[in-house]
Amino acid sequence: MNRNYIGLACTFHDPALAIVNARGELVFAEASERPFQTKRAFNCLPDSYSHGVPIINKYCEPDADLVIAKTWSARAERRCRVAEMVRGLLAPFISEAGPRAAKWGIYRYFLKSQSMSLSMASESLRFGDAFSRHAAANALAPQKAGHKPARRLTTTAFNHHLTHAAAACYTSPFREAVCAVVDGFGEGTTTAFYRYHEGRIDRLPQSRRSIGSLGFFYTWLCIACGFDPVKGEEWKVMGLAPYGRCNEDVYKALKKKLIVDGLSVRRGPLFDQWVPGRDLPDCGPADLACTGQLVFEETMIEMLNTLAKLGISDNLVLGGGCTLNSSCNGVILERTPFKNLHVFAAPADDGNAIGAAFLAYRHDHLDWKPRAASHTPYLGSSLSREALDNLVRFNSPQKVSHRPGEIHRVAAQALAEGRIIGWVQGRAEFGPRALGNRSILADARRPDIKDQINGRVKFREEFRPFAPSILHQHGPEYFEPYQESPYMERTLRFRPEVVDKVPGVVHVNQTGRLQSVTREMNERYYLLIEEFHRLTGIPLVLNTSFNVMGKPIIHSVEDAVAVLHTTGLDALAIEDYWVEKE
Repeated sequence: MNRNYIGLACTFHDPALAIVNARGELVFAEASERPFQTKRAFNCLPDSYSHGVPIINKYCEPDADLVIAKTWSARAERRCRVAEMVRGLLAPFISEAGPRAAKWGIYRYFLKSQSMSLSMASESLRFGDAFSRHAAANALAPQKAGHKPARRLTTTAFNHHLTHAAAACYTSPFREAVCAVVDGFGEGTTTAFYRYHEGRIDRLPQSRRSIGSLGFFYTWLCIACGFDPVKGEEWKVMGLAPYGRCNEDVYKALKKKLIVDGLSVRRGPLFDQWVPGRDLPDCGPADLACTGQLVFEETMIEMLNTLAKLGISDNLVLGGGCTLNSSCNGVILERTPFKNLHVFAAPADDGNAIGAAFLAYRHDHLDWKPRAASHTPYLGSSLSREALDNLVRFNSPQKVSHRPGEIHRVAAQALAEGRIIGWVQGRAEFGPRALGNRSILADARRPDIKDQINGRVKFREEFRPFAPSILHQHGPEYFEPYQESPYMERTLRFRPEVVDKVPGVVHVNQTGRLQSVTREMNERYYLLIEEFHRLTGIPLVLNTSFNVMGKPIIHSVEDAVAVLHTTGLDALAIEDYWVEKE
């Protein structure tokens, strides 16, 4: 049986496509926001005809039948259809004006978003069928008419939280672990827990369903602080929190919103009527962010300690949107009995495309045991060769020079001279964080570099921090206690003696969301930092995503060049080409 498996993350936000080949190897994964260049790609297709068909033709084996795997079950689809039918009943409560507006508060915000999305969400759950109809003429057709029959296509669907667990467990370096999935909502619950062993994922019983949502809690906190979660601005809450102090009155009010009950979370009194900021004591945004982040961490740690008491494993695997909270991730090993932690590069809904594809593969190969090793995050699209050739063709040698074999040294020298550069290499990272293939880099020794990049390049708030990419073997010299963080998934504390060496990546609370860089994971990026270390004595560089605020990470050669010439970037290293401004 020769089959390839296409996972489609089909929530109405963060759609994505992943491909697992006939040998169980993950060969491609990409969120729709990258090619579409629209943040979070609300109501977009994960398998758009113009982009999906070329990808499938490139990465799927030409003689393989295709299995389309979706990230919500058939039961969820039926429920979504019912919700779509009652949209009209919700309309009076989502009006922008009138007496109901104040009464419904937070409901108005979400129901408005939901009313726009329900129809598309319902369609999302049927994307496999849409692909079958629209792409059959191309991706499913025989290579040469009359030479062999068209390959067959089947569709399947999996429970939403199970796809989170599969994405987390099957990318982990563990043969056995316990898995926690925590997000905004799933199919009837907001949390789910699993036992993982040699490829098998078994759901752990819960005394009751979780109807309190840590994900929605953080979303509402984001709104209360004045940010927009639809634009993905939860990051701003984490960045702002260290600038505030815990407000005791707000803390007591927030602690009543969520109650941990074993492995479940219950809503506290009046949770549903909570309007962000209106029923809380007076508190500035920074203090609110600090207090809310503390409550989030305490709730998560309490649940994980309960999970640890089951004695299933010393290895913890996390999935779900809440595990993008790197500040919380960084304290888990200190505040729970777990000895090892894995959070993949894409733990939110986009990563579920990987989970669905792997689950479909395992359904056909029940004895399959995934490789227990760190998985590469560099699973996205490569740059267009034609676009690179045009870059050279239509620019002078003084602006674009070819530097094969030495581009890392050219870039390291520029960084050591204080320049801010774009660094675009190989295949794009999967997930929301730039991990050295679609990055903006700078010298962390410069005390003013945060203001320079926020003001001249990213055009974002001054309190937003930047990440250190550090050579893994030097991690213990800079962080205590050091934990390897290959996907920039956890925030750790800098050692006091190194803070003044790299002020550009030290946040106000003396922490940094680090990326551990190894030669095995990303050789070219490793060589750049190694050369920078040779030149400066510092084994890390400042790394931030190659985008401007409000836009996704760049996708194409044209995107990279546009950012270079419309921001304060000084130069661009794109594959083996060095691009200077006039």
